[in-house]
Amino acid sequence: MRFLEAVKRLFPHASYDAGKGQRRLSNWRPGSLGPNAAIVRDLTQLRNRSRDLVRNNPWVSRGIKSWTANEIGTGITFKASTSDAKFNEAADALWERQCVYFDADGQSDFNGMLTKMVRTRRAAGEIFIRRRFRLPSDGFPVPLQYQLLEPEFCPHSYEDTIGGRMVHAGIEFDGIGRRRAYWMYRSHPGDFSFSRLVDLNLVPVPASEIYHHYDPLRPGQIRGVPAIVQAMVKAKDFDEYDDAELVRKKNRSAFTGAIVHPTYNPDIDDNYDPITGAPINKDFQGIPVTDIEAGSFFSTLPGEDVKLFDGDTTGTGYGEFVRQQLLGIGAGQDVPYEFISGDFSKLNDRTLRVVLAEYHRCVEQDRWNLTIPQVCYPVWRDFIDAAIAVGALWNPFPAKGALLDAEVYKVECHPEGWPYLHALQDVQADVQALRAGLSSRKRIKGEEGEDIREIDAERLDDLERERKLGLTSDFGQAPALAQTDPNAPADNANPAN
Repeated sequence: MRFLEAVKRLFPHASYDAGKGQRRLSNWRPGSLGPNAAIVRDLTQLRNRSRDLVRNNPWVSRGIKSWTANEIGTGITFKASTSDAKFNEAADALWERQCVYFDADGQSDFNGMLTKMVRTRRAAGEIFIRRRFRLPSDGFPVPLQYQLLEPEFCPHSYEDTIGGRMVHAGIEFDGIGRRRAYWMYRSHPGDFSFSRLVDLNLVPVPASEIYHHYDPLRPGQIRGVPAIVQAMVKAKDFDEYDDAELVRKKNRSAFTGAIVHPTYNPDIDDNYDPITGAPINKDFQGIPVTDIEAGSFFSTLPGEDVKLFDGDTTGTGYGEFVRQQLLGIGAGQDVPYEFISGDFSKLNDRTLRVVLAEYHRCVEQDRWNLTIPQVCYPVWRDFIDAAIAVGALWNPFPAKGALLDAEVYKVECHPEGWPYLHALQDVQADVQALRAGLSSRKRIKGEEGEDIREIDAERLDDLERERKLGLTSDFGQAPALAQTDPNAPADNANPAN
């Protein structure tokens, strides 16, 4: 007690306002859980709710689609970049042939698989990619495929100790903390039937066969959480409120007013139309129906009055309220409001550039820190190993040692580039950067998802074809190397001109 009192005298107040314990912050008492304990307990609920929003909430669904379209687009191009040009050419050609066979389910090419990986990572927090070697007799260019497994295949609730090795959140670690195996179901636990109960037995899959694609937000975090977790509560509440408001307005719009009777006479009021005096018509459910034509005037009985309902004025400011809520939902997904709502009315050319620049920077961060190192590079290494093993490729660096031997795996990944916002201005900016020596054609086209080697080869092909056909190019520059007859008359002397 004396020690605590001494500490209080030495440090009478918290150094930070957020660390103070006054009445204003008395109910703010977050826990101090570790990176895995903080998520494992609620992970099932988080995934289920996230997927429900993706299925039913248009703003969350649009946010997931927008992010996936920007991170992957139509795919990521792979180009071998070793010092052996012949090997690069052969590896690139073989990769193009193999891409359509990578999916073990036979539903997508490799770029389609990348799309599903990113979509699952965003919606469910993680995805497992299992490597499956095939037999050379199966007829693939390279006997290699991959199987995409949703996170439920590896139960995060499974904790155990096997042979002195710890199994934490379904992942087995060796004595020095390396991943040794993933304990998995043989089939998706959400799709099981009673005739396949054996599939619910967990089996260890070697970690060397599994690539775990997720975003570790904290050091030591071994399972992923949905990327939209911060938007989920607001998205759910706002969707229900907006739907209730729409139904309320719809129901209220059916009523215009009421005829007020000073007294009630069942013989008259229940059988005669108060407007026309004719017998009341009833629908098939027995409900009285009164039809009024446009521009009609009517008279009431003595003592009766007509009470018209006030117009619905609750829509005043509703548009701005909706925008504010969607701003929060977009921020919780790291997706701009404009891309989940389709409303660009408050943006001009300059502000749109700022929004796109920040959005693209966030996308590129995940692309180059998660997708490419966790998926693309390992898949390329598997592809090269398998191709060399079956003789589809040769190793041009077999005797240079382990470090230099790694050159055989060198590859350049070119994600699809962003479309020009203002084509003429953007191209002129690239040209100025080239002339000033601030960039290179390889770098500029690489950022656009293009391979400068292919572009140069296509340009050379164009020149050769023009030369053979005697054509000239008219792109505001000097003519191409066209073969012309030196004895031919000048253009101004040609009768055809």
